[in-house]
Amino acid sequence: MRRLALAVVMAAVLAGVTILAADETVSISLPPERTVLAEGPGREVTETQCRVCHSLDYVTTQPRVGAAQWQGVVTKMRTVFGAPISDADAKAITDYLAASYGAR
Repeated sequence: MRRLALAVVMAAVLAGVTILAADETVSISLPPERTVLAEGPGREVTETQCRVCHSLDYVTTQPRVGAAQWQGVVTKMRTVFGAPISDADAKAITDYLAASYGAR
């Protein structure tokens, strides 16, 4: 029984080494972005900066909240998730989100 277990483990290790040794490049194709953000000042920078990390669906499916909450979201993206957004772009994004997807 021990020999069988050892043989199974060795086979698994060899299979793993074989997979790692294969020099193949893997590529994936993502579906095209279908979400379109609302027109308005700051739309382009919002699309560009937000799309670096996630789909624009993350923008359009959020609850409609006020400017302070949108500012909190943008700040979280920068400080917690490390989004490379400048101060000027963060303000433009926050203003755009509050105007286009803010509380009604």
